[in-house]
Amino acid sequence: MPERHSISAIIITKNEENRLPDCLRSLHWVDEIIVLDSGSSDNTLSIAKEAGAEVFVNTDWQGYGRQKQRAQSYATKDWIWQLMLTKWSLMS
Repeated sequence: MPERHSISAIIITKNEENRLPDCLRSLHWVDEIIVLDSGSSDNTLSIAKEAGAEVFVNTDWQGYGRQKQRAQSYATKDWIWQLMLTKWSLMS
């Protein structure tokens, strides 16, 4: 059987207390969860910590690409799985 590579999941957040719990529960299969928060004023940080995620905060917003690079720098596993918490709406 081939060796299984380890996986880090990274999530960039800001005030995501409503969507973050379901997202974190769906990641039970990864080896590490990294949450990089951009300055939440709700319960996002405590939710992430309670779920066992490694939580970092950086409020120096220089764009999504730079924040993603920061989040990736905290990941320690072989592969990185990036999740985006986005609200999609369908137009009829």
